Amino acid sequence: MKAVKKLDRPETWLAIHGYLIAFLWEMLQMPFYAMGRLSAWETTINCSLASLGDAGIMVFAYFVASWTVNDRHWLSSRNRKPVIAFLVTGLVITLVVEHFATGAAWGWRYSARMPTLLGIGIVPIVMWIVVPLIALGLASRSVAHRIER
Repeated sequence: MKAVKKLDRPETWLAIHGYLIAFLWEMLQMPFYAMGRLSAWETTINCSLASLGDAGIMVFAYFVASWTVNDRHWLSSRNRKPVIAFLVTGLVITLVVEHFATGAAWGWRYSARMPTLLGIGIVPIVMWIVVPLIALGLASRSVAHRIER
């Protein structure tokens, strides 16, 4: 019964959809990163871990957006304020992570194909707009579908 209740939570669906869509995006954006001699398996593992991080950022941003409007179930509303808070939170986190990760020995490097703005890759910035909006839409539909049942 507890598993069923967790599936009624919007952030659960956001994490599920966010992970899956982010994984697809992460795999498709690999030509924009200098991956060195990673095998296909190592690339898949790295993309999977990055997607977990992306989903975590989405859930955190969802909580920030919920806090801004004092409503955890804002997905079903037409209010743009939480969506803006959600996107801005994610964009700020993305900019900070990209800045530090591309400059650190443990981080990643952009390939020559990556367009940048002030040293930050455009692809991860676009990712944070596209992927979370799709994940929000799918999460909204999933929550609405569970409520209808």
